[in-house]
Parts: sequence; C-alpha cells; structure tokens
Amino acid sequence: MQISLNIITPPDTCHYLADKESITECDLIIEMSSAEYEQRLLAGWRHFGRQVFRPRCENCNECKSLRIPVKDFKPNRSQARNFKANEGRITLEIKEPFLSEEIMDLYDRFHAERSFSRDWPIKEHRDEFSFDSSFLDNPFPVEQWMYRENGKLCGVGYVDGLKCGLSAIYFFHDPTLYSHGLGIWNVMTLINEAKRRAIPHVYMGYYVKGCQSLEYKAGFKPNEILSIEGKWIPYC
Repeated sequence: MQISLNIITPPDTCHYLADKESITECDLIIEMSSAEYEQRLLAGWRHFGRQVFRPRCENCNECKSLRIPVKDFKPNRSQARNFKANEGRITLEIKEPFLSEEIMDLYDRFHAERSFSRDWPIKEHRDEFSFDSSFLDNPFPVEQWMYRENGKLCGVGYVDGLKCGLSAIYFFHDPTLYSHGLGIWNVMTLINEAKRRAIPHVYMGYYVKGCQSLEYKAGFKPNEILSIEGKWIPYC
C-alpha cells in the first residue's frame, strides 16, 4: 500500500444532517490491493476512486457502516413486489469502468433531479474530471453495473467485488422511472449476485438515521452495523 497524502478536513456543515458539523479523514492512495482495501472496509472506511475516507466527527456517531448478511436476507412485501415487477424487464451488464455520453447524461439528469427534490448542491457544469477521479481511476479493480430497459440505459452502479462481500460504492438512475424503484432493484440485484458468487455480505456504505437519501438502507433486513468498538453487530 502506498499513500501519498493523509488529511483530516476542518469542521464543515454535514452533508447528511444539516444541524451538525462533519470532519473526515482522507487518504489519497497510489497503490492498494483489493485485500488491503477489504481490511479498511471492515474497519469502516469507504472509497471514491483513490480517495479512501472515514468520518472523524468529534461529537457525533450517526454515520454507521451497514452490511447485509445475504444468506439471512428476507425481502419484505414491497421488496418482493419490486423484484417481481423488474425481473425480466431490467437487464444487467457488468463491465470494467468506462465513461460514455450515455452514462454522463444519466449522471447529470440524476443529480439535477436530486438538487431539486432533495436540495443536493447544484452542479453548474458537467465535470468529467470529477467523475473519472471518483469512479474510473481506482487503485484496484472495480465493477461497473449497467442496467437497461428495452436497450435504454436506466441505471449505473459502481461495485467493489471483494472476498468479504460486494461493496456498493455509488448508484445513479433515470429520475423519470421513479415507479420502477431502481434503487431498491439495485440492492436486490447486489444481494442475489452475492449469493450467486457465494460471498457473505453486501456492504451498503454509511447509514444515517434522519437522512432521507440513506435511511432506505436499513429496510433490508436483517442487517448489521459497525459498532464504536469496531465489531459488527446486529442492528435491525
């Protein structure tokens, strides 16, 4: 493992809970194997491209790493309906990460809708450099999951395929297909693919109670969170 830079950010307004401040520890990675990152993931770190990070907030512990034990997962009624509705309608291709006009257009439309509906920061212009550094330039192999309906791209996810599980990095989708429940479908697909590969968990990133964009993660049950003591424990 080679680290070129380690920083701890100054306190700033939290992106998840507006009434709180956040502090983040970040490492910029030159070289890292999947096995090395796996140890980081199990200890509560995440990554976008070569930036590996974790929360270091002094007075808050609301960012909780959450994972799903795939052999124990049982879909609720809504999740079962989602699977029945989308099975056979939405197809999946798993590729090495690349950027195209089709992908960038979907990403821009997704963020524009979230800026309107959930008050995400407005993107003033297309930023292909940021996209590349977040999703395409990685120190170890990452999978690009491409979902299509009738040949049209409707969702893209970035996934770490690790021995300990599939780790969901980021997912964006067509905002006009709200009724399809593509976010739920992506998680259901991750769980089924983890079962197919015989790997034990799906890592969902950070769950923050009270954050609309992240609360859905706890709806996949049973699940586990990483405790303050560094142990994975049942949550709900």
